[in-house]
Amino acid sequence: MSCYLSTGCFQSKDLAEIVVLACKHNFDLELSSSLSFSATLLEPILQTKSKVSYLIHNYFPPPAVPFVLNLASGDPDTHCCSVNHCKEAIKLCANIGVPFYSVHAGFAMEMSVDMLGNSQLQRESCISVKVDRKKAYQKFVETISSLAQFARENQIMLLVENNVLTLDNIASDGTFPLLLADVDEIKKFFNDLRQHEVGLLLDVGHAKVCAETLHVNPQSYFHELEPFIRCMHLSDNDGQRDNNRPFSSNSWFVPFLGKFQQVPMVVEVYKCSLAEILVQRDLLMKLTDKIPA
Repeated sequence: MSCYLSTGCFQSKDLAEIVVLACKHNFDLELSSSLSFSATLLEPILQTKSKVSYLIHNYFPPPAVPFVLNLASGDPDTHCCSVNHCKEAIKLCANIGVPFYSVHAGFAMEMSVDMLGNSQLQRESCISVKVDRKKAYQKFVETISSLAQFARENQIMLLVENNVLTLDNIASDGTFPLLLADVDEIKKFFNDLRQHEVGLLLDVGHAKVCAETLHVNPQSYFHELEPFIRCMHLSDNDGQRDNNRPFSSNSWFVPFLGKFQQVPMVVEVYKCSLAEILVQRDLLMKLTDKIPA
């Protein structure tokens, strides 16, 4: 089992500092969106790619001018920026020997940067703007299909991460803008796509919150989506908010880990001390070692 730490685990946002810790403690890293733009951001990665195994996730490398990465966007500029960002990330994966690039599922509405992570603003926008989920879903399928071809040309696999849905994301008419949050739509997406080079990055924290919101069993995310899972993000929460809290040996998803020992697992517990990071890393290694496949 390959164990990675999200850069969001660290209290520092300085990638050079994080890479130093990774080299010292034999951490492998998932480079994600918790980092700020820098013209020299990639230097420590290129210098240590033979010492540290990396994964590249979603909004990395962060752009000089922030934008909302939305591969389902109907806005030409947003869609173009999103596709170009993903293509550059895929090329970086090929350059440093990363096996796949993972990206978030899209949104069925246009969002500003300040709306990301702000469910109240998203809810207000859902009320004032018509959300065309069918159109956005089709756009997302077409875009992922095209990106999968680009990834294939670069000998890289493409993964899509399930979205998280809270009650605050749902308007009074039942409309919500987040694609690939519920099990049925995720399964439909992969069946519609019909490309084995595209897999699912299952975020178990997202799954827990979605299950609570939609009144389903969170275990269904494993039972129904097992054929598509190629990587996992691991954290825990109270089922109300995806706040990336530490997991334990009693966390709901632990019994399923044994079936997925061959897929990379990413600890995505945010803003930990070094001691807390070591505890989570060692716990994951212990759990997967004890659970039979």
